[in-house]
Amino acid sequence: MLELSVVVAVLILIASILVFRRKELPVEELARRLGITEDQLHETSISYKETFIRKRSGGNRRLMIPNNDLKSLQRRILHRLLARLKTHPATTGFEPGMSIVDNAQLHVGTEVILKMDLVDFFPSTTADVVREYFRSIGWCREAAELLASLTTYEGGLPQGAPTSPRISNLVNYRLDARIAGYAATQGATYSRYADDITISFSIDYPPAVRSAAATVRTIIQDCGYRPNGRKQKILRQHQQQKVTGLVVNDRVNVPRHIRRKLRAVEHRLNTGQRATMTREQLDGWKALLAMVEKQRSGN
Repeated sequence: MLELSVVVAVLILIASILVFRRKELPVEELARRLGITEDQLHETSISYKETFIRKRSGGNRRLMIPNNDLKSLQRRILHRLLARLKTHPATTGFEPGMSIVDNAQLHVGTEVILKMDLVDFFPSTTADVVREYFRSIGWCREAAELLASLTTYEGGLPQGAPTSPRISNLVNYRLDARIAGYAATQGATYSRYADDITISFSIDYPPAVRSAAATVRTIIQDCGYRPNGRKQKILRQHQQQKVTGLVVNDRVNVPRHIRRKLRAVEHRLNTGQRATMTREQLDGWKALLAMVEKQRSGN
């Protein structure tokens, strides 16, 4: 009889563990962590201003800039809620202490580089995915709904909101884990910088590279994105291999034609001639050159 009572007690304990649910975090706790009142949370005006900036590669990039109050609240969400949450190690874009140099460095000196791009990355990261992410980390339904409404717009992440880059990394842990896991089985290295996916191979075996491209496209689609077929590239050692705009054949460097152009621009500016860049634009490029040199040398 004693043994039976012990068994029953154990079964009750197991059952209680199985039905136990972690207490969900309420809106009150959300307001407390953000340092504002619940009323302020609910009353924040949600509006954006559309603007366009030119891409270095040509064309325009659409930005949605939140109003000042919303931007201020998004920054609170970023620094007080999102900053310490875990992203996948293969994610290098928008991560503290990481840069395009760190991303490129992972692929230096490899035989083959497979590059892929995600179409409309931020808008394609849907409000439903963001909402479910906040639910998965413990927020109650109302709080998750509120967080999603404060950080998404027109059904997705607005490119231009301070929270969008960090959220895009957090919600795509599964995407990164799946591609990184597959790459590891092929002896390859994977990294993602925003919408730029790079996989590098130490051995040039064309069937494996083609198979990898097909597999990664499937993973991308399973995770709700569209791969940009026009931007898929397979680069071998006899070609110029570029990752996030930097050459990686032997070491990380800014492409030679850009360095030559910058020297010419600087000469024209210094001699009072018309140039294709302003002094401020040139300074920005020189800062990139200095960053590449510093990180490459490990200083």
